Amino acid sequence: MLRIVLLSVIAPLLCAVLGSCGAMSKKPEKPATPFGATGIPPELRGKPEMTTVIDGEGTLAPEVVVALKEHEKKELRWTNLDNMFEKDPLLEKILAAPKRQVWEKTEDQALRTARREGKCVMIWFTDQANNTQSKRLNEELFRKQDFGNWAKENILRLMVDQSALATKGEKRDGEVVLENQVIAMKKKYKILGAPNIVIVSPTGQVLTKLRGYKSGTATTLWGQIKYNVGVGNTQYAAWLQSMEKRGFRVWQDRQQRKVVAKLLHYNQGEMVMIEPDGNRFRTDEEKLCANDRAWIAQEKQKRGVEWRRASFGALPQEPRYCFWATSSGSGVTKK
Repeated sequence: MLRIVLLSVIAPLLCAVLGSCGAMSKKPEKPATPFGATGIPPELRGKPEMTTVIDGEGTLAPEVVVALKEHEKKELRWTNLDNMFEKDPLLEKILAAPKRQVWEKTEDQALRTARREGKCVMIWFTDQANNTQSKRLNEELFRKQDFGNWAKENILRLMVDQSALATKGEKRDGEVVLENQVIAMKKKYKILGAPNIVIVSPTGQVLTKLRGYKSGTATTLWGQIKYNVGVGNTQYAAWLQSMEKRGFRVWQDRQQRKVVAKLLHYNQGEMVMIEPDGNRFRTDEEKLCANDRAWIAQEKQKRGVEWRRASFGALPQEPRYCFWATSSGSGVTKK
């Protein structure tokens, strides 16, 4: 009887002690912030210096610190933390714009883009793995911001790295293709060693070859590149005039991309065009810039073709017209 009484008294005491120990072992929970994960009140989120990416400790994330140092505040776009999926019109426009690599991937693409945009191609034959001169040229000129800014506006760049030829052992398919491309390029431009720079005009003519590099002569080399680019631009202007007599002209789309082409067929806004190298492609009138659409309107008015747009709905079938041009003149044929 006495044991039962003792157990009934001791049991609650043990439970209380054990319960308090368990409670003491648990870490206190952080109180929930009323302003979400960032802890920043909405009225303060409009200021860039206070509305940034948070790393969890309430400090600026490293990438944000770098962005604030290298760019003006007006150049930065800030996400709405209250609506992370809200679209920014300016950001959408930037993301939709065509993206250009610093170095073109293939010779064919580089030469075609050069002809379309009227820019010379600088082909750099290098050996980054084994050639000291190539490394110095890259460090003293090509990696400099001033040269990069100039090159972005004035030329296209194509790099042919001969390091691919030094690969030993079994090679993958991609490595074999790359090696064959390097061999073909060296043979075409008669290249021995590295570094070598070849400047090609927008029409594909080799303007000069600059062999070797001596440390400290970056400014002189850049001057030689600029001079030959100027020669190429002059040749391109003369070539373009000759092509205009054959019915070609420079077309531009809404994203400011250019192409030299001749209009072959036009039917209710659908266009078939051909480039000087024979490449044919289709496009739509609505994709062209305002000046080109105005040019088409003038040509249609000259020929008495009714101005129509697909957005007007179903319309009677419009006759097909073929614009043509030769050295003796131009005209239009109804089909």
